[in-house]
Amino acid sequence: MILFKQDYLKFGTAIIDLETSNKSFLRLAELYRSMGVENNAFILALLQPALQGIDPHSHDLTEEQKVMISMECKYNPWYFFREVCRVPPIAGPNPVPFRANRGNIALIWSFLNHIDFALIQPRQTGKSVSTDCLMVWLHYIATTNTKISLITKDDALRTENVDRLKNIRNCLPPYLWVLDKTDAKNSIGLTYNTKNNKYMTGVAQSSEANALNLGRGQTAPIFHFDEPPFVSHIGTTLPAALAAGTAAREEAKLHGMPYGNIFTTTAGKKDDRDGKYMYDMIHGGSPWTEHFFDCSDTNALYILVKKSCRGSEAAGNKVIINGTFSHLQLGKTDEWLMEALSNANSVGEAADRDFFNRWTSGTQSSPLSPTLNGIIHDSEMEPLHREISKDSYMFNWYIPESEIMERMANGHYILGMDTSDAIGRDGIGMVLIDVRDLSVVGAGSINETNLLLFARYIASFLIKYLNVTLVIERKSSAQTFIDCLLIELPAAGIDPFKRVYNKVVDEAQVRKSEYAEICQDISSRHYDFYTPFKKSFGFVTTGNSRDTLFSNVLQNSAKNAGHLVKDKAISNEIRGLVVKNGRVDHRNSGNDDMAFSWLLAQWLLTNGNNLHHYGIDMTECMSLVGANNREINAAEVEGRKHQVELRKRIEDLHTLLKVTTSGFQIAKIEQQLKSLTRQTRSDGGKVFNIDALLKEAHDARVIDKRDSRRATPIIDVSSLW
Repeated sequence: MILFKQDYLKFGTAIIDLETSNKSFLRLAELYRSMGVENNAFILALLQPALQGIDPHSHDLTEEQKVMISMECKYNPWYFFREVCRVPPIAGPNPVPFRANRGNIALIWSFLNHIDFALIQPRQTGKSVSTDCLMVWLHYIATTNTKISLITKDDALRTENVDRLKNIRNCLPPYLWVLDKTDAKNSIGLTYNTKNNKYMTGVAQSSEANALNLGRGQTAPIFHFDEPPFVSHIGTTLPAALAAGTAAREEAKLHGMPYGNIFTTTAGKKDDRDGKYMYDMIHGGSPWTEHFFDCSDTNALYILVKKSCRGSEAAGNKVIINGTFSHLQLGKTDEWLMEALSNANSVGEAADRDFFNRWTSGTQSSPLSPTLNGIIHDSEMEPLHREISKDSYMFNWYIPESEIMERMANGHYILGMDTSDAIGRDGIGMVLIDVRDLSVVGAGSINETNLLLFARYIASFLIKYLNVTLVIERKSSAQTFIDCLLIELPAAGIDPFKRVYNKVVDEAQVRKSEYAEICQDISSRHYDFYTPFKKSFGFVTTGNSRDTLFSNVLQNSAKNAGHLVKDKAISNEIRGLVVKNGRVDHRNSGNDDMAFSWLLAQWLLTNGNNLHHYGIDMTECMSLVGANNREINAAEVEGRKHQVELRKRIEDLHTLLKVTTSGFQIAKIEQQLKSLTRQTRSDGGKVFNIDALLKEAHDARVIDKRDSRRATPIIDVSSLW
């Protein structure tokens, strides 16, 4: 079958069928092309050009044509779904062609590459029917001596599922399937003795022991878990079932047969036992991107997906794709959504789960208001460009590819980075924000990698984009990254103290001698210059600093830039934060590396000192931030720049006042300070109290005068007699 561009070489006669009558496939291929996907037409592949324009449902087919169609269906699933498969009508007499969309093609393509896939999409958008069509192809066309297992939440759903498969099968041309009189005709399973295939089903069990037995009884290479967040004891059944199917999958792989696992559902409750298990497993997976299509082969795809997975405590480092699709991504309009909500009489958390893909928390409280969480969720968008490095590190850009270099050269950005050991259980998060409006312009997460390779990747990122300041959490593997940066950046002629957040710069007023030392020209530094300063780089997480991040910084950043979060992983983690024992934390077995990275970047801009040392123009810093997720106009931007300049002038005069000894000059500076402080506004910036400023300067002068007296040498006058 054709999955990747290089697969066309295996089929010398294959063509792209632009004359197909199924317009949904043509529209989707064009959409892929517009998204920048090179391998955009595989869904239009036709292995036998002689079949172009022939209706496989025609009653006038020759026997030769029927054989050709049968072979095309077996080895080219895209032909089966595009030309052959029909879906029974909800209303009306005639079956309708399979409608390709981003969700169902992503699921089918990933399954054919043996990558586990979770499909989450709103109700009434066809997620179950799409999977059923795939199961019909597997059961009646593609496999032999194979078992398929369905596990769902109750008998009613099981019966509906089996009936849908029968109805889809009955819509196939009769020459493609032949039932044996011994084939099962019940509502709990299907057999196809012609190929010795079995479709088995199971439903949720009320006790953990029975749930374990249900899982252990499954020995299939293909699993379909339907609505797993609502399957009682899914955390017991699922691992047992996948373990029981290990041998079957290995045998299928050996014989080149399909195998893999599919999870289809609407969003569930993330604080419910079963919902939380599935939420953690699914959101620990790699977010779907159509740029996976451009991998060279299945092995390259697996490596890329594995590195992008973040894992969870419950599901370990499971390799799985999180395919969450909104109604718009599936080709439905907002008007359709409103009508669907009205017809279903769906409101509140039920509507959030069923139609907005929002996993809800009913019993655990979020530190943010429902309004802010909603704003953050609504900010989610598709990346405008996905950059994949030579080492398969994927970085999502929220800037058009054609604008990245210009934007990065003409602005300033903060890269927040939460480190880990990258061994498959906890990801390394990296979030890039614009200093002007705090918007996310890029993000990435790596779950499993060689730390030295990734450290060099970060170094190359900083070397490529000269207006990026890195703030890295100093924990676990952070020292590896810091050591690498202290080698790679100077080798490129870049001063690490100007590119990586460090305490020497942040505490320059206290560490004056060290600050003076690092302000010297980089060319004068010896090879071991940075060693004594290693411990000064990075953000050290303590109880107090963590509380600052998850209280003031979180609240203010959500209010000021919640509408600019954009990245789904960051959004999920921020909205997944809960209050535990009076502290904000991620849910049990959840992740917060992306949320933490976002907060680190936000913290540097709001709490960091001497930002000008990193090249940040303070008149630009937060100049476009509007309170409560409000856009601001040009006049406000200019007003904010003026306030920044005022505050900088006040700080400079205050510093000068501390060391001035002339009474005339002191009076002149104090008068200037009084005038400037009256011009500052309460706009969220630093607040100055003129009395406190004058007292602090006076006290500093007194101390300096006292110290100078103590430093005056004592002369022994007796020697003068």
